[in-house]
This record gives sequence, structure tokens and C-alpha cells, in this order.
Amino acid sequence: MTMNNNQIAPKKFTCSKQPLVSVLITNYNYGNYLKQAIDSALSQTYFPLEIIVVDDGSTDNSREVIVSYKDRIIPLFKENGGQASAINAGFNISQGEIICSLDADDVWLPTKVEEVVKAVIAYPKAVIIYHKVQNIDQLGKLSGKPWPPYKVIRGDIASKVTRTGSWWPWPPSTALSFTRTFLNKVMNIPEEEEFRFSAEPYLADLAPFFGEVVGIDCVLSLFRIHGANNWSHQVDREKRALKNHELRVKVLNNALKEFGIAQEVSLADHWPYQLLRYQLGQEKNLFYLSQLGFKIPWISSFPSKLKIVLKLWLRFCYLQQ
Repeated sequence: MTMNNNQIAPKKFTCSKQPLVSVLITNYNYGNYLKQAIDSALSQTYFPLEIIVVDDGSTDNSREVIVSYKDRIIPLFKENGGQASAINAGFNISQGEIICSLDADDVWLPTKVEEVVKAVIAYPKAVIIYHKVQNIDQLGKLSGKPWPPYKVIRGDIASKVTRTGSWWPWPPSTALSFTRTFLNKVMNIPEEEEFRFSAEPYLADLAPFFGEVVGIDCVLSLFRIHGANNWSHQVDREKRALKNHELRVKVLNNALKEFGIAQEVSLADHWPYQLLRYQLGQEKNLFYLSQLGFKIPWISSFPSKLKIVLKLWLRFCYLQQ
């Protein structure tokens, strides 16, 4: 799937309620991909939009790309401070009732914003809206199956999230949208080191405690996999992910306390975290892991849960040989 600037512009979507939507594109040295991202935002079937492009101190050709769009977008150039600071800066100048995040190396499909607005209208208690993504490589070739692979979530999941150690299967930031009502309560994102390169977990972790989560059951974004956003060594990836889970839960519990929310989450119930510990040899109790596997709330099918648990035991038997 590639963007063709010679195609006829898609018909604009209209409805009785036309909330302004802010598209927030954050960029750091993705000049090679940035044009495709901006063009995909400009090609949306929904109107009205404001497209804010925050450049976080890029040293490549990103400024030239951004300036070339003139008044079709709202540019914001700042010194390098990390993704959290870029999102904060963009949000602080935005005006939309709905804020849609788009990474500078990704691409939206034309009906992305239209579908998000429809979801917000259908679910007035929604604070976060997400959809599935399709991975692509550097050249735009499709790779793998759409993600998340689970049945989409719609409704109040605060109690389930508490029981799972804050884990729910949300997609990359390019597939996340938020209501301003929610963001006004929780912004700004902490700009400490843990959110320098990946800021969306702060918002995705908090959202279920402030309102409903609404998933859209189709692919509306193309998520680009390339060397700059993918850790190359598997063990290093797993160790870094483990530390990231620990930092996120610490920040989440501190934030819940600050906002006066009584819930507290524990990594003891966090399936991806405990699975990583097992893969790294830090957790050897397969009976405990099996219990967690059977408790995954985002999988309703017992055979699917059984398959996950059987894979654990088969791997254990293989390693014992």
C-alpha cells in the first residue's frame, strides 16, 4: 500500500456533529518517511482537521519537508527533548476535541479519522480509541498479520486492567486517539528518561481508569518496521522490555495515587512481564505461569488459552532435553 499523489482526493465525510480533530505528528530525523505521513493525514476523508507537526530538533532534511507544506499544516520546531516533550508541546497548541497520534514514519489509511470520529460519537464515554495496524517494511511491503490479534475491546475495563497488572493489548501510538476531556485531566506526560523514546504507554496505561476503551475492528494504519525503531538483538529487546514494564507500573501507580484513584496494579499479575521473565530464565514456576495464561481476559476462547499454556510446557520439555 503506497500513497499516490495523483489519485483523486477521497470524498469528505460529513455528519451532524463535526468535532475538530487534531492530528499530532511527532518527528525526529524521519525526513525520509515524513512526507508520506503528512500526505496520509492530508488525504483523510474527514473534515475539519488541524495537522500539527512537531519536529524534535531533527538534524536531517525534516525541516525542509515540513516547510514545503506552508499553511497546510501547523509546524512546531523545538530543541530535542524526546517524544514525551514533543507530544506535550503539540498538545499544548492543539484545539481539537479529539487528538489522533501519527508517528512520522507511519502512514494512515484515508478513512482513519472518519472511523475514529464515528466511534467517539457512538461511545460518548470513550477516552481512548484504537484500531488495528498492519506492519510494513521500509519500502512499504506488507509484513505479517494485523495487530493486536485479540478481539477488539469496547467498554469499561478498569477492573480487568487492575487484575492484569495494567496490561491490555493496545497498538502502537499511530493507532491511538484520545479525547481532549481525558487529556486535559492527565497531561503533561512526564519527560523523564523512561518516556524519552516511547511516550504513549503513559496515556494508554492511564486511560482505562478514566473512561471507556473503544476498539475499531479493522486496519487503519500502516506501521513501519525499520532499523531505527526495532531493537536488533532479541535478548536485549527482552531485557529492555522487562525494565520498561517495571518503570511503567511504577509511574502508573504513582499517577493513580496522584489523581486520587484507589486502584493499584501489580506486576505479579502481568502476563507479558511474567512471560518475559520466564524467557530470560528469571521465572521457572510453570504452574504459576499456566494460571496466568488461563486468566488472560482478552482471550475468550478456552482452546486458545490452552494452546498458549501448552506452548509453555512444550518449550520447557524441549529445553530439558
